[in-house]
Amino acid sequence: MRIFINALSTTNESGRQVLCGLLVELLRATHAAHTLTILLHRDNADIADYLRSHADPEHTARMTFCKASGVTRHWLGRSVYESVRLPRLLERSGADIYLSPSGGWVSGLSCPQYTLALNPWAMVATGSRGVAENIKAWLQRRGYRQAIKRIDGIGYGSMHMRDLYRANAGGKQEKRSAIVYPALPSDELSAMDVLWRKDLPRDTHQILCVSHMAPHKDIETLLQALKLLRETYQVPATLRLVGRWSHIQYKRKIDMFVRELALGQAVTMDGFLSRHDLLHAYRHAKVYCLLSRSESFGIPSVEAQRLGTPVVAAHGSAASEVCGDGGMYVDAGDAEGAATCLARLLTDDDYWQNMSVAARKNAQRFEYAKTVRPLLALLGIERT
Repeated sequence: MRIFINALSTTNESGRQVLCGLLVELLRATHAAHTLTILLHRDNADIADYLRSHADPEHTARMTFCKASGVTRHWLGRSVYESVRLPRLLERSGADIYLSPSGGWVSGLSCPQYTLALNPWAMVATGSRGVAENIKAWLQRRGYRQAIKRIDGIGYGSMHMRDLYRANAGGKQEKRSAIVYPALPSDELSAMDVLWRKDLPRDTHQILCVSHMAPHKDIETLLQALKLLRETYQVPATLRLVGRWSHIQYKRKIDMFVRELALGQAVTMDGFLSRHDLLHAYRHAKVYCLLSRSESFGIPSVEAQRLGTPVVAAHGSAASEVCGDGGMYVDAGDAEGAATCLARLLTDDDYWQNMSVAARKNAQRFEYAKTVRPLLALLGIERT
């Protein structure tokens, strides 16, 4: 079976990690007659290097790569390309199945069409948008509605994503669907488990937050919770923020808010960390906390849990579905509730230990060898 993967929409780090993890495991789980043709553009051509270096050597010959024109780096250029050029490209490739992680539907394709729905951006309010972004969001929502009606099957990154899609389509349901959770990189699982077992000290008062820092991540509420922890609960908590910032304006806003709350000595901000340093950051912290108002899954939360670090998160997204018994949950924007949860985890050693065990157990659900199975069933491919 020839599977054509349209990866043109995969442009951010988390999207790369999810797509590559699934494709590597898909190769491992299927026999030699199944081949992948992967469509890329200049800005994500490194996906090919990643797949060649992480796939088993005997599987690399089952992958071929093709490159689209530079206009496909932009969402509007991709839309035009997919309408005009993609049908002929698929026909020439002899594809039996078309799969895209864009969440949308493409007209004019001659083979069965499937998509992965991973990004909630267009369907949730994540802060003010300009005219161009509003147009993009409207077009995406329209495309998602078409996917519900026309596509052969949708793999949702969480039940939360499935509910958003169906609500966007006025309650309509897709022909076929599956929950295809993202997972932790297969080649890191052993290293993470070794790191967890090491007798390393934790910073007994450190809260870690790892994210692409954007307004909908609601760092403001986390800072308010930190202020309450230090003043009302008398817990000398510190906060470490790790990740790039979506806009310099938002970072400036958070810098100012830190000064207003007199938290300058309690907050550190790191940008991008290497995988080695990031995994050690998870292992070093006592608690992981992200009070985001919109999460389709939340890979950093699961990474923290794999290293035995309990999570505090906000209701209203996929957080409680994904983090399970290894997390504590509050309403979005509830700084007092978050402070109460954090205080208990930072001061009650027995409770923290129980939550740490629950976090580890929960995270073990998210391994690509397990999460690829629903995708194979959706595509009608037997596992070897």
